[in-house]
Amino acid sequence: MEALANLAHELRSPVQAILGYLDILRDELSEELAGRHKQIIDRMNANAHDLAQTVENVMDFSVADALAEPPYEEEVRPQDLIEDLAPALQAANGSKGLNIRFDLERAPAKFRARRRPIKTILLNLAINAIKFTDQGSVTIAIRLVGSSQLGSAVELEVRDTGPGIDSAMVAQAFTRCAQLSHTSIRTHRGMGLGLAVVQRNAEAIGAKIMVKSTLQQGSAFVVTIPIRT
Repeated sequence: MEALANLAHELRSPVQAILGYLDILRDELSEELAGRHKQIIDRMNANAHDLAQTVENVMDFSVADALAEPPYEEEVRPQDLIEDLAPALQAANGSKGLNIRFDLERAPAKFRARRRPIKTILLNLAINAIKFTDQGSVTIAIRLVGSSQLGSAVELEVRDTGPGIDSAMVAQAFTRCAQLSHTSIRTHRGMGLGLAVVQRNAEAIGAKIMVKSTLQQGSAFVVTIPIRT
């Protein structure tokens, strides 16, 4: 496991460099790129972001007790979270043309919690939703619930219009290296770590996960996180 962690760490820097150069390429040639050339750059960018997320997920699983660090709460602003996620979501969406929606209408302006696990949860759920949705929309919502003297919580919800998950297979969704598919052919990239990473981070911050899904109608993943306002 230590060797795998070291390998993932070594991969992180060159992958980030590739992403940086792709951003420069798109910025400098934005007016000249058209048609097939633009599609190639977008596809390269999407794959590079995919690889970067896989490297992060491998590191998360390979480093022993990675989330056993002393809990450190900081000020979290939902708007900042969304802005941090935007580049990766845009790259994942690429030429799919999905409608990526953000719902912060009921979100608190700020709250205190462990920011890193929350960002990891939201990023993996959103990337997963985009990956498995071919048309329609993906909605990312952050909202405050149960605000009272008895306690408060923040809900993260990622909802898509994808193929949905069979109820018999929902339990397998959070299994490490499992990919849910209705065929025997793996039609999507990745190691199947995304939802397992979500579960691990949720457990680290005392959050609960609920999955609502209907075949051919989409899925909704809701993570409820106890917080201090």
